[in-house]
Amino acid sequence: MTAEQILADAATLSVSERLRVVQAIWDSLPDNAFPSPALEIKSEFDRRIQNFRQNPDTAMTVDELRCRLDGDRTK
Repeated sequence: MTAEQILADAATLSVSERLRVVQAIWDSLPDNAFPSPALEIKSEFDRRIQNFRQNPDTAMTVDELRCRLDGDRTK
């Protein structure tokens, strides 16, 4: 059976059944299946962490971010 056949069959399942299949496949992956982030991503993360450490008052809470995003949607 090919991946295309599996995907075609999966498309006939309900959403909840497809989510169960996705979770089962995800859980079956070995721990070393996840690649390390690219150097650019690591560098950007390091830059942002450094910026936060130098300027912690510029960070927002999750609630503040949600409010900001909700406000942007109403514009």
